[in-house]
Amino acid sequence: MISLLLPTLANSKQDLDRLFASLENQTNQAFELIIVSQANHDDVDALLANFQFKSKHIKINQRGLSHARNVGLQQVEGKILTFTDDDCWYKEDAFSYIHRFFEDPSRQIACFQHKDYDKDLFPKPYPTQEQINLSKRRLLQQASIDIFVHMERVPAYKDGFDETFGLGTTYKSGEENIYLMDLKNKGYRIDYVPVLISYHPIKETLHVFDRDTLVGKGPLFKRLFGLPKGLVLLIAFLLKNSRIIKEKRSVFACVREFFTYTIVR
Repeated sequence: MISLLLPTLANSKQDLDRLFASLENQTNQAFELIIVSQANHDDVDALLANFQFKSKHIKINQRGLSHARNVGLQQVEGKILTFTDDDCWYKEDAFSYIHRFFEDPSRQIACFQHKDYDKDLFPKPYPTQEQINLSKRRLLQQASIDIFVHMERVPAYKDGFDETFGLGTTYKSGEENIYLMDLKNKGYRIDYVPVLISYHPIKETLHVFDRDTLVGKGPLFKRLFGLPKGLVLLIAFLLKNSRIIKEKRSVFACVREFFTYTIVR
């Protein structure tokens, strides 16, 4: 069984309804949806009442994406774990493919593809060839909805997310990269497979760094790579992306935050 972990504020019932409909239409129904709502709990219950798939609704009042995921991780019952968003949805045969994929006993963690359905565009230039045992640098490019983990082969999945990172926390992105890096550092294999599994709208701000997002990159690189490698990679990242940084002064704040941040595991 696949366990889908969904933290949500349930701000858009339309998005949730589209996600739930895509789950109801899966050709393989061997899955469960673990919903961790941080607000609008009754709205989630009302939507779930319209569908028959297996689900569990956990209600909390503390906000924070990584915290909600860690709460949900304690409730999963499947063999394969993935992290979903309330504004994404899945191809009808997605879970059939995932079940077949993990029949290969060598597969531990795999990252797939998603695209914007309406624009018919990928959010980034995905490699066209499969890649076995991704490098640490490649882990920076993985999105949470692309990640699938075989929980029996990767028992460290339950170590969870660094709650300093992710929406609603001190640094609002990078939690999935840290999660994968921590697993890689424990010796698990992470592969990339060029297969489309899900759809997700491309946000207008995806390729633009505002101040808060950029400042968080300093601690992220330090958390992922330490000193001094993290600083070298951070500077290379800032130079490469200089044209899409909205506020140039935020670069200095980013570097300052790199040195201020203390790694906590």
